[in-house]
Amino acid sequence: MKSNSFQTLKERTFARLAQSIQGLPSDHHSVFHYYTYPFYHNVTGVDLKRYYQDPRLMMETQLSVMEKLEGCGSLQPDVGSVAESSALGGAVRFDPNGFISVHETGIESEADLAAMKPGDPEADNYMRTALDALQYMLENAPDGVKVNPPICMGPFTIGAQLRGISDFCMDTLEDPDFVSALLELTVETCINYIAAAEKRFRAPLHHVMICDDISAFMSEPAFRAWVMPTYAAIMKRFPQTQFWLHNDAKAFHLAEAISESGFSGWQYAPDIPAQALLEKTGGRLSLFGGLNPVELQNLSPEQVYAASMDRLRSFEGNTRCVLGVGGSVNQIPVANLLAMLRAADDYVIPAESRRPASPRTR
Repeated sequence: MKSNSFQTLKERTFARLAQSIQGLPSDHHSVFHYYTYPFYHNVTGVDLKRYYQDPRLMMETQLSVMEKLEGCGSLQPDVGSVAESSALGGAVRFDPNGFISVHETGIESEADLAAMKPGDPEADNYMRTALDALQYMLENAPDGVKVNPPICMGPFTIGAQLRGISDFCMDTLEDPDFVSALLELTVETCINYIAAAEKRFRAPLHHVMICDDISAFMSEPAFRAWVMPTYAAIMKRFPQTQFWLHNDAKAFHLAEAISESGFSGWQYAPDIPAQALLEKTGGRLSLFGGLNPVELQNLSPEQVYAASMDRLRSFEGNTRCVLGVGGSVNQIPVANLLAMLRAADDYVIPAESRRPASPRTR
C-alpha cells in the first residue's frame, strides 16, 4: 500500500517528511538522509578540493549520486563546517584526503573581538564559495530537482571553532562578557549568511539546517542561557523559514530545551531511544534518526532492511518519528540507504496506531 497519489519513491518520501514536520497523520513514516562531501567522495571518488571550488562539479557529483538513490535527495552547497568561521578569520585546512576543517584564530580577549566585524558573505571566504555554488545550482538544476540553501553552523559551535572547544566552554564560566561578545558576532554572521542565501532564492527560505553539535557540551541551564538565545535571534529574523537542528552528540539531557527552541525537526544521536525522546520533546518537533551509521556500514542491504523494519515498528505509529541515522551517511553504501528508503515505503502503520504526537499545552 502506498499513501496518497505520489507515484515515485522520491515523491512519497518527500511528502511524508512534510506531513511529519506539520504534525499530520500518515500511513507511513518518512526517511531523512543528510548527505555531505565525505559521502559524495566515498561514492564517486571526486577530488574534494575541486569539488568545493567548482560549482558545476559539485552539482554534477551530487546529481550522479542522487540518480543512484532514485532521486531521494536535494542539491545543496557543500563546503563542510567552515563557511562562517572562515569569514571570521578561522584558518581553513585540508587533510590528505581533501576533507575540510577550520581551526581556531587565537582570539583571547574582548579587545580582540572589538577589532572584528560579523562575517561578510560577499567577501573572499567560504560563505561566498557556498553562495556561488547555490547560485549555479539555482540556475542550472534539472527540472524537478530541489535545491536547498547551505547548512548554517550554530553560533555556539562557530564560537567554539574560533576560540577552541575547551577554552570556549570554560569561558562561559570564567569570562561571560567575552562569550556574549563573541556570540553577538557569530549570530550576526549567521544572519548575514542566511539573508544572502535568501537573496539568491528571491524568496523566504523553506528551511535551514542548523548544525550545533558542540552545544551538547553544555548543561541544560547553560544551554538555556547561552545557546537558546542564539537560535531565537536567528529565527526572529526569518519568521517564514523552518529551522531544523542537526545535533547528533549526546544531547538527551537537552531534549526538552531543544524542543522549546522553535525547531521543526531534530536529527539526534543514534543511542537515544525514540520513545524516550518523544516523551521528552512532547511532539513539538519531528525526530530524524533511530539507526546507527557505523553499524549500517557493514550490513547487507537485506540486513539494513530488516533493521529498518524493526526501528519503524518501535516508533509505535508516531509519525513525528522519521527514519534516519544519527549523523551523516558518510561510509554507508548506496544500496543500504536505498534499503532504508524502501523499508519505510513498504511499512504500513497499523490503522489503530496512526497518531502524530500532539504538542503539550502549557
